[in-house]
Amino acid sequence: MTIRNAASMGTYGATWTSRGYAGTGNVAHLIGTLEGRVAIVAGSARGVFAEVEDVKRQLVEAPVVFAVNEVGIYMSDAEHWISLHADNLGVWRAARWLHPRPTDPQIHSVDMRPHIQHIWSNLTPCFALSGYFAMQIAYIMGASQIILCGCPGMPWPRFFEACPRPDFGYGLGTNGNDEGTRQQLEHEMKRLPDFKAVVRSTRGWTHNFFGGPEQWQHSQR
Repeated sequence: MTIRNAASMGTYGATWTSRGYAGTGNVAHLIGTLEGRVAIVAGSARGVFAEVEDVKRQLVEAPVVFAVNEVGIYMSDAEHWISLHADNLGVWRAARWLHPRPTDPQIHSVDMRPHIQHIWSNLTPCFALSGYFAMQIAYIMGASQIILCGCPGMPWPRFFEACPRPDFGYGLGTNGNDEGTRQQLEHEMKRLPDFKAVVRSTRGWTHNFFGGPEQWQHSQR
């Protein structure tokens, strides 16, 4: 598991800075564009589609949906499609064309490819998981609330699997990659408490860490 661009690298060479982050790439025009909006980050865990629909029913205004990895093939109303796996996005994008959708989401990654519209180069620091990376992008773009769906942060089958993957537990496993993933998230939320304050999750370890959507609604009363 690669941990990209430690925060200690600072902002040298950056072409944009926002909310504690810096980087290069063609994304400066996106910063702040979601101010006042609610963002849903749809990860790959089983149950994600039902979770997204349940959250939508509870919101007064329509959210901005960020689909992560393979979910973007099937998430019909996603406005943004996010992955750290730039090459895979090309394959997934082709598969989406086989399932006609009413909208064509904007595609984001960290590496330049012909099919990538928004390139978050040298994002400092960059989370190691695509779901958390999508959460970062939503925050940098100014979302006032970010709700994680299908991002439990623990061993869980992906929506296309019968059992959880045996080699990685999304932060709650027993190998070094899991430990690094969890430590990075905890460190970033300690470094940027305002970031943590706007994130909620529907289930799993991330629900315990960030709280659930109902807790955010209560805190705003």
